[in-house]
Amino acid sequence: MIYWLTNVLASQPPLHVLTLVTLLSPAAGALVLILLSASGVRPSERWVAVVSGVTVSAAAVSSVLLAGFTMLRPDNQFHEVLWTMYSVGTYHLDVSIYVDPLSAMLTALGGCTIPVLARYSGRYLHREPGYLRFFALVGVASTGFFWFVLGGSLEMAFFGWELLGLSSALLVAFFWDRPQPVIASGRVFATYRVADIALLMSMVLLHHYAHDTSWPAVLGIGEEGAVVRIHTVAATVLGLAFLIAAMGKSALFPLTGYVLRAMEGPTTSSALFYGTLSIHCGVYLILRVEPLLENVPVARVAVVVVGLLTAITTAMSARVRADAKGALALASAGQAGLMIAEAGMGWTDFAMCHLLAHGLLRLAQFLRSPSWLEDAQTRRRHLGGGSHRSGAYLEQSLPAPIRDALYAAALSRFGIDAFVDRMFTRPLAALAHLVSRPRPRARQQDGQRIADTPVPLHGARARGDR
Repeated sequence: MIYWLTNVLASQPPLHVLTLVTLLSPAAGALVLILLSASGVRPSERWVAVVSGVTVSAAAVSSVLLAGFTMLRPDNQFHEVLWTMYSVGTYHLDVSIYVDPLSAMLTALGGCTIPVLARYSGRYLHREPGYLRFFALVGVASTGFFWFVLGGSLEMAFFGWELLGLSSALLVAFFWDRPQPVIASGRVFATYRVADIALLMSMVLLHHYAHDTSWPAVLGIGEEGAVVRIHTVAATVLGLAFLIAAMGKSALFPLTGYVLRAMEGPTTSSALFYGTLSIHCGVYLILRVEPLLENVPVARVAVVVVGLLTAITTAMSARVRADAKGALALASAGQAGLMIAEAGMGWTDFAMCHLLAHGLLRLAQFLRSPSWLEDAQTRRRHLGGGSHRSGAYLEQSLPAPIRDALYAAALSRFGIDAFVDRMFTRPLAALAHLVSRPRPRARQQDGQRIADTPVPLHGARARGDR
């Protein structure tokens, strides 16, 4: 296996090698840790941290070099098919990679932030029972993120999308011995399922109308762009499906509430998913398919409206949160909403710069959140007392009744979460419970088995008693 991989890397151009190292090195680290966990071996924390640190650092170096070469010479972008898994007629499923300035910059963001989080987590989770599990899931999440960004087709992006969502839900339930994280993990996973269905539907539509889901074909780049021939109605449905997928992944209106539940996980995983990587995947998806939305005004308007609604509602809700992580999570969702709106307006370069700056800032804020109270007291001393809240003058300029009404509405998140629970979550949970109930015949067999079980008489000893 190692000999084959070495030959493959040696036969590839330098940029292809950097891309493959970025994709495969975190996967190798995750695989080693998962195999150790499955075999029952419990290595030392130092050994686990070294394995994780080396693999994600290799991905970091290769991703930064890849971004540098791609940005210095934009003609370095390429689409490469590594392996055709399935092919029938005009339909084919390829394992492919696609590198352009957009994917290279987001890859560099992940490469710069993941090693920082891994290093921080090594001390933050010292002596935690799930230490090995945490770093294995970080490796899975890193692999999913890089495949989502660098995958050459929508299928490869979906593969990474699924890995990222699964690892996110599992890390929310990291402290599984308490019921609340497990319940929150189920809610996060259910929201991600909505996004998964929407992305899967967009994949089916592209296969039906375009017979190809590679990014050059979807974006109309080069000769391959000729395969995309989608009429207006189908393009509108396709654009809305991409928007729904982004809503679930980036916590956009009205699916924002799950990020508050996701804060049940460790602070470092919250920073990884809801400050840097996962929260921006929906934004990247919209930026990636933005050329497809140029001639679809309905979808473009919907993108802008959803983004602005997210920014407004989360900005007000974040101001009344009593916990630091919850306020940061809502602030991240609000900034993602602004990025989505910018992409819908066609400001793709500005939205990408916004994404990169926000990812780095939010990483620092999440990692600093355990010391937020001390930081606030320090600022208060240096500024001469007072809260010095940003935008406080706007609150004071409103009449008291309006201010109180807005406060109550923001505290209840404008009833959005209650509406989503009543209209979607509870009916789906009831349907799932109904489907999972045993069939009548199975219940009859269980009842007959119970009836046939002999019941010992009073005073009789059970088998094995002495």
